[in-house]
Amino acid sequence: MRTEHGLALLLFAATLALFWPACGFDFMGLDDIEYAAQNPMVIDGLRWEGVRQAFTTVREQWWLPLLWISYMADVSMFGPGPHGHHFANVLLHAANAALLFWVLFRLTGSRWRSAFAAALFAWHPTRVEAVAWIAARKDVLSGFFFMLGLWAYARHAEKPSGRRLAWTCGWLLAGLMSKGVLVAVPFLLLVLDFWPLRRARLEWRSAAWAAWKPLLWEKLPLFGLAAAFMAVNVATHHSGWEGTGHVAGTDRLGMIAPNVVAYLRLIACPLHLSILYPERDVVSWPWSLAATAVLALATVALFLRRERQPYLLAGWLWFLLGLAPVVRGVRLGLAQYADRWTYLPLIGVGIALAWLAAEVGRGRARKALLAVAGLVLAACVAKTHAQLPWWRDTLTMFARAAWLTPVHPLVQSTYGQALYQAGRFGEGEAHLRAALELDPDKAEYLSNWGRALLRLGRAEEALAAQDRALARQPEVGRFHGNRGNALLALGRRDEAQAAFAEAVRLQPNLAEAQSRLGDLLFRANRAAEALPHYEAAAHLRPDMALNWFNLGLAQAQLGRSAEALANVERALRIDPDLPGAQAAATRLRLLAF
Repeated sequence: MRTEHGLALLLFAATLALFWPACGFDFMGLDDIEYAAQNPMVIDGLRWEGVRQAFTTVREQWWLPLLWISYMADVSMFGPGPHGHHFANVLLHAANAALLFWVLFRLTGSRWRSAFAAALFAWHPTRVEAVAWIAARKDVLSGFFFMLGLWAYARHAEKPSGRRLAWTCGWLLAGLMSKGVLVAVPFLLLVLDFWPLRRARLEWRSAAWAAWKPLLWEKLPLFGLAAAFMAVNVATHHSGWEGTGHVAGTDRLGMIAPNVVAYLRLIACPLHLSILYPERDVVSWPWSLAATAVLALATVALFLRRERQPYLLAGWLWFLLGLAPVVRGVRLGLAQYADRWTYLPLIGVGIALAWLAAEVGRGRARKALLAVAGLVLAACVAKTHAQLPWWRDTLTMFARAAWLTPVHPLVQSTYGQALYQAGRFGEGEAHLRAALELDPDKAEYLSNWGRALLRLGRAEEALAAQDRALARQPEVGRFHGNRGNALLALGRRDEAQAAFAEAVRLQPNLAEAQSRLGDLLFRANRAAEALPHYEAAAHLRPDMALNWFNLGLAQAQLGRSAEALANVERALRIDPDLPGAQAAATRLRLLAF
């Protein structure tokens, strides 16, 4: 057992070392802000009120309470910055690598095959997205619970008991509360029952049904959990259907087989990896039928060899079943594919390759086989190491994505916003305009373009863009805030105040709108009304010195000198050169005497 423990520890340490650079990366402009950086439920850290909200509310159109709780725990342990979130992702993935090896060894008794399958899973370049993207925590966290569920099921298979099966159900429940993709788990456990557990055989005989029946029966609670979470996902994730309602059911079926083949290509040849890939809802029926025929023939061929090489059929079925919830045509939305969605399906590919190679490489071919296996893993490590730096910040990632996928409107929009944040307003406006040209009906692209126009001094055009965006989606508070900024630039302060008030009414977590509304009220000598808005801005963006300075000024005007001094000093700790802060602190210290 020393060798097995050593291999598990080696996999953990090597995976941790490979992905360690990600711990220094920034928040990604796509989803990380809403998920963690400025999520009001997360930024206070782990507390009972936050836990209650995680279980009782739907966030980002998902009911995933353990995901939000994990982000809260990061903030409590490491602070609100990105580094703690990244470290947790890396740690979870390294733990998953070690756990997968241990589970496969427990199930099969094969040490080195299990190690190869686990290493391929851990070091494949498609892992980078799941590990380096904070918003992709869903994959590594649900994967962690999935591995623990497999371990519990392996123990149950050795000695069936209600208690051990209950542990399997518990881990599945935790995984489903981290990501709904684990609805495939009951089917994957049936694959394990075929091989390597050999609890039943795939035969067209009554004796085979007699063996499968109790296995299906014991998994009824697992199927029940999967069905419940499928219903929850369909009920909560409305945006997945946006723009896809016109796609016929037959077209969705026609998308499935080509998408499966695309994932096989992605795994076999992970080149030109990107955070986003083009979306198309047009089906090429000749290609679809050809792909369906290829997949069907492969499945039949492996089924016919199920007695001699059962691991091939088991690995193939694992890949297909693990991919089923996210495959194009089945999942909500029509994205071609995403690297992170291979997180669990890749395990099946690794199993099939490891056991096939071990069988082929017996005898004299053993050394050659070991050399090939080493080269495959070395190539994975090299490509992963080269891929990681693209994820260090939004500007870097989306500069690459815009080069790889220039016709994707979300890529153009996000890259444009990153340029805007970097102060490169002219370049940002060009990409934001390109996003709008690619998708003229998207209100968000209109509003983002209007922000860039405002920074270029084109306030009238900016206001017109915000009005057009609000005509399409009047319920989005962020658009009202952007409109308020345009009105403010035009000197229409009363209208700007009304716009900011509407923005915070619709979306109280908009730090900029809260701060701007507080400014307008404060300058109108209404400090008492401004105070709660400054407090909200400071709570939402505690990293911004100006928010604490403004809060201190409002408190000083209301006679709360001690609180005011504390907040002004906090602003100075964040930014010692903040204009006016040193003088305000001096005055408040004199008042304290």
